[in-house]
Amino acid sequence: MKIMVIGYSSSGKSTFAKRLASIHQLPILHIDRIFFGPNWMERDKAVVESEIRDFMKKDDWIIDGLYRKMATERFEVADQIYLFDFNRFKCLYGAIVRRIKHHNQNRDSIADGCKERLNFSFIWWILFEGRTRKTKELLKQYQKQYASKMIVFKNRKQANEHLTSIGYQGSFKYE
Repeated sequence: MKIMVIGYSSSGKSTFAKRLASIHQLPILHIDRIFFGPNWMERDKAVVESEIRDFMKKDDWIIDGLYRKMATERFEVADQIYLFDFNRFKCLYGAIVRRIKHHNQNRDSIADGCKERLNFSFIWWILFEGRTRKTKELLKQYQKQYASKMIVFKNRKQANEHLTSIGYQGSFKYE
């Protein structure tokens, strides 16, 4: 089984992907883990793409994150796509909770050396820059093109209900 988890920043994609991985016993790739190097420095795109392609060679996987340049390749081979289409304020709330929980720590879904932060530029990304008209249109296009294998969540309750329906028995406490 090949699964993609995509959506807006701080919507809960990584936590959802980890829970899916625990249900299906699948390897998981958090794109943020390979996209960023220490101190949130973007890594060489050719290296990132190579690492994604290598991971995609596995028979089964979960990939958390979009990385648009190679998205179509992953959409084509994915058996299931989950889209987190939360409103911007829910995502900002998620970023604030995550910042409090992981204050000055490194989450397991991000590259080593990237301490959790919530600065103005990231808040701006969550509220505006990551939600451009082009991004919204692209997500709508993906929803139409891959409708047969895409499930869209508008909030955490929907995502949690889906996890429960496929056998997740763990806590829904924020990770």
